[in-house]
Amino acid sequence: MLGLSSLQTIAQLREGVSIECKLAQGRDGTGALPEDMWETYSAFANTRGGYIFLGLRELPNKRYEVAGVHHPKQVLDALWQGLADRHKVSVNLLHHEDIKIWHLDEGNVISIKVPRAVDKDRPVYLHGSPYGHSYCRRGEADHVCDDHQVQAMLTAQQLTQ
Repeated sequence: MLGLSSLQTIAQLREGVSIECKLAQGRDGTGALPEDMWETYSAFANTRGGYIFLGLRELPNKRYEVAGVHHPKQVLDALWQGLADRHKVSVNLLHHEDIKIWHLDEGNVISIKVPRAVDKDRPVYLHGSPYGHSYCRRGEADHVCDDHQVQAMLTAQQLTQ
């Protein structure tokens, strides 16, 4: 598991093909699972896996600081509920050991290790339909997979059954 033992480690984080940082604060600032986290979950699962960090604020120089997740249990409950909802996401790839709460002096940070999905689970998609709702990771951004990419993953899925 990628470690967040200090502010220095957080300052060294850079978003990229396998790292995504999210603020994870609701309207009232108490902590909420960001809705766009699901796109990143799909993208990492369909590409090569990666880490999602919740509770980090991006600074103008592309560095991060701890904003904190004020109610991590509430955020994790929302995560597990979403993973169990097949209308939210097609498959749960996570185990409890893939998720860690880092209790830092500046606040809580949640790390989520998303593995690359095996062919039988790909594409990992949102909202009940692989077409238009499957994502892949390019650089530091999540992109909707085009129909050809989705079809290639569905074909590979059928070959494993």
